[in-house]
Amino acid sequence: MNQHSHMQPGLIETPTDTLSHAQIRAARAYLGWTALELAEESGVSFSTVRRVEMPGHRAVRDENVAAIRQAFTRHGVRFVTHSDGSLGIAGRS
Repeated sequence: MNQHSHMQPGLIETPTDTLSHAQIRAARAYLGWTALELAEESGVSFSTVRRVEMPGHRAVRDENVAAIRQAFTRHGVRFVTHSDGSLGIAGRS
């Protein structure tokens, strides 16, 4: 994992394959998007958005999670892992 110089100390970018459902929901809430808006912005189906936001194991293709991440990144959201291992999001600085 790479630490980005524009991020706060102790924060590293969370890899796509470990994004949590809570991070995705938090990012959507941060931007004020509905699940349908996230689906449209990312180019994935609404049902995929709903699955990726469910707790537990999710049967979602890696490329769909990557597309969701890219939609958020285009709007200034970063997915981060704190130094204590907890997951979160960071907005524009």
